Amino acid sequence: MQAPELVLLGGPNSGKTHFAGQLYGRLRRKTGRLLLRREGGTPADLSALEDVLRSLARGHAAQHTSAQTWAEITLPIVDTAGQVIDLRWPDYGGEQLNTAFQQRAISQAWRDRLRNASGWIVLIRLNAETTYPEALQRLREGAIDQATSAGRLSKWDANARWVELLQLLLYVAGHGSVQQIKTPRLVVMLSCFDELGAQVALPHEILASQLPLVYSYIQSIWSPGAFSVWGLSALGRHLDERSEDECFIDEGPENQGWVVGPDGSRSEDLTLPLDWLLHPA
Repeated sequence: MQAPELVLLGGPNSGKTHFAGQLYGRLRRKTGRLLLRREGGTPADLSALEDVLRSLARGHAAQHTSAQTWAEITLPIVDTAGQVIDLRWPDYGGEQLNTAFQQRAISQAWRDRLRNASGWIVLIRLNAETTYPEALQRLREGAIDQATSAGRLSKWDANARWVELLQLLLYVAGHGSVQQIKTPRLVVMLSCFDELGAQVALPHEILASQLPLVYSYIQSIWSPGAFSVWGLSALGRHLDERSEDECFIDEGPENQGWVVGPDGSRSEDLTLPLDWLLHPA
């Protein structure tokens, strides 16, 4: 019997590369609720993830993953109760997600993965998103003029872009919007959460504050209990490709990074959002 699948989606510079490497390290070292599944054979080549871990072990960031690297990565995982699942990245370099949005087209391989997945994981890096809050307010008030539309809004507002992208993904996966969705379950991870500074709000409150249309859309499409919002800092601090962070080196990548759960609790177990997808309440 084929293992159920989770699909992880994130654009370029969303922190997906570091999350991938750190998650692989946690799974391999058996330090979280989920483990790397060895039965049936681990994928033959996980060198890209090994390279990420090697870079982090030297105290500097991993190189950006090119669009041509890794058509797909599959991590076979298992929970402590023996439930097996495959975690898939339809694209490892995040440029393909932008291409799908720009061309309004998704390959057949992506379609199959999205349709078969029991859970989606979406990475959003809030500090890298472009928004026009004043223009959105004027749109709500019906006061936006043609000059503003043609000029300042030449780049997509992240609210509109993410809503349209989610609509596209749901459409190609065969999910309608007449009834609220229970499957696939959805995890939104606000990546590079440490960039946001000291936050007293819960992750879903931060998403609702900074991308209100996205959060409202998710609430309207997914059933209560079928989605959750998490904070993610895969490294716990900023690294670049030239840094040699001695503290990071001494403590090791496996002791770095954390997630903030929907209830605000913080944990070093980066597998918790995946575990939430696997175990509906």
